[in-house]
Amino acid sequence: MTSRWVVEDLETDLDHFHLGPVNLTLAPGNAVAILGTSGAGKTTFLRTLAGFLRMRRGRILRDGVEISDWLPEERSLGYVPQGLGLLPHRTVAGNVRYPLELRARPDADPRTAQLLRQFNLEPLAHRYPSRLSGGEQQRVALARALAAEPQLIVWDEPWQGLDVLARHELGVVLHDLREVERVPMVFVTHDPTLAFSVADSFVVLQHGRVQEQCDAATLLRAPANAFAARFVGFDNVFDPPTLARGLPDGLRAWLRERAGPEGLAFACPAPANSTTAPPVWDGTVRSARPSPHGLAIEVVADDLLVTLRVPPPVAPPLPGLGDRLRFRIDPETIQPLGSPPRSAAGS
Repeated sequence: MTSRWVVEDLETDLDHFHLGPVNLTLAPGNAVAILGTSGAGKTTFLRTLAGFLRMRRGRILRDGVEISDWLPEERSLGYVPQGLGLLPHRTVAGNVRYPLELRARPDADPRTAQLLRQFNLEPLAHRYPSRLSGGEQQRVALARALAAEPQLIVWDEPWQGLDVLARHELGVVLHDLREVERVPMVFVTHDPTLAFSVADSFVVLQHGRVQEQCDAATLLRAPANAFAARFVGFDNVFDPPTLARGLPDGLRAWLRERAGPEGLAFACPAPANSTTAPPVWDGTVRSARPSPHGLAIEVVADDLLVTLRVPPPVAPPLPGLGDRLRFRIDPETIQPLGSPPRSAAGS
């Protein structure tokens, strides 16, 4: 039976960096993605949760029992660091078996065999990590993390360095782990596609503080900052210093009036035609490239690089470099950034 984890007002200090407070609740089967730029505190949070860094204040509870001072090996969690930490001198089977040996588990052999089958590693059992692909190494790391039947999986960048096929395969494995075995997960990722396919809630960190804590729908509808906006797929994201320049009656000024403390984001507008209602802006085409979602066109307007999109099917002639193109930004699509953090129920 899997556990319920609660993080209450967690704070920690590392050198001159302060993290927190962070609050989090993880029920069986929950998956939480930790998002943020480099240096936001993502790995610091994972390492504190796993017990490798001491908390400054706050509590970590597992099924109502405080484990804040417990050693990492006492917490019943599986931690997978960046780089995976596979033992180079051990085979695939030896790596998966290692946690069972540390705990002197009498069922080490059958449990290892079960995990090798579960993660399709039997043909690789006698190989060493240096002879594995990135996706194969990730599967070994996850099998090893599950060897001791943890009550929580904590993973730093699961999809780092994987090709498209390996990322998809690992996403399926993690989805099954969550849905079938009901093991809760906390993971750091910069991959939005796989994050949305696995996670049901998100924590956005910036400079060690929680900027947003919400479900997927809220993150998509109202990202808190520029990183979150780009993560969910906004092509047009502008910060206050960028909007501060420009003509008093130009596009920058119009956007500045609608921006939040951290700027704004908006969906890709379409080129305007003769019946388009004002305001309409003029831009110079810098590039035009096809995509599964239509034709993406980059234009320069008031020295801002704005991405437009023409939905498929796209009829010729296509705009060329240096062409003038008019467009309208729907004010309803503009998302001000920097609103107070929002919490979703159950997060």
